[in-house]
Amino acid sequence: MKDFNQHIKEMSQHFNLNKEEVTNLFLDLADEFLMDYSGNANAAKVWKATPEFWQWWQQIWLNRDSMILKRYPQRLTGKKTLNLYLIWHSSKYTAMKPSKAVYDAFIQIIKQNEILLNELI
Repeated sequence: MKDFNQHIKEMSQHFNLNKEEVTNLFLDLADEFLMDYSGNANAAKVWKATPEFWQWWQQIWLNRDSMILKRYPQRLTGKKTLNLYLIWHSSKYTAMKPSKAVYDAFIQIIKQNEILLNELI
């Protein structure tokens, strides 16, 4: 897999943003996705504790960026580029759900910590 920090740097240059903006967007949209997907802050915390979730989320991000770069190969600048990047990555505009490996890791954490599913609801 491509080095994600290098990818963040490349995308920040392509969109004329700083790396912190792109990184924060990556993290904020992970939070948004998990809240939308799980519907619960406690369940979202469990999801975020799984390395498998972050690997999956990075892959989703890389795939989306690849699509964006194919569609817009020129460097994008302007005041609205951060908003466009946000829209392109928002889970509100895509139908996605974690892979089986991510889901299995979530269940494993619940079992290891003896968390009842109804405690997460």
